[in-house]
Amino acid sequence: MKKIAIVAAAALVLGATGEARAQEWFWGGSYSMSLPLANTKDFNEGFSFRGVTIEGRKIINENFSTGLSFGWHVMNDVRTGTIELDNAAAFGTWYTYTNSFPLFVNAHYYAGKPGGIRPFLGANVGTAIYEQRAEVGQVAFTEDKWRFAVAPEAGFVIPLGWYVRGFVSARYHYMTGSPTQQYLSFNVGIASN
Repeated sequence: MKKIAIVAAAALVLGATGEARAQEWFWGGSYSMSLPLANTKDFNEGFSFRGVTIEGRKIINENFSTGLSFGWHVMNDVRTGTIELDNAAAFGTWYTYTNSFPLFVNAHYYAGKPGGIRPFLGANVGTAIYEQRAEVGQVAFTEDKWRFAVAPEAGFVIPLGWYVRGFVSARYHYMTGSPTQQYLSFNVGIASN
């Protein structure tokens, strides 16, 4: 009987620990839309509906998390006219593309009580591969750069049910370099732990 009690107690402890461990991380993905700003807007003017972000957050306590985030945001534009490049200028119908691949470590602060709708503020710091491509006729100009990047963030986490959360957020992406690149991303996603 004593052995059964020890095994049952161990199972309860390990089961409780496993449950707590499962709740320490949550993983999610979001559909990301982008609005180019400043120098990025000079290259691609329009609002983009092409992007994705994947992230994991480790819950430190009920109001704080740290984690990782990876995104792919695409902006494109078509225009007719003269475009200025580093060492040249050309006239024609231009197709411009920007691909941004941010990779961040992050920290988030959550207001409100667990189990309800919770507003949050976040700080994302890391790097980004930033590619700009301009095409006219048979000619294409491409520039790829690694850049240091930061992205402050604000949003809401919305409980949807059994270990599932929805979230909406806006991030202001700022990438160093010459010239600096900036855009807003609007994210709508789902996460689970």
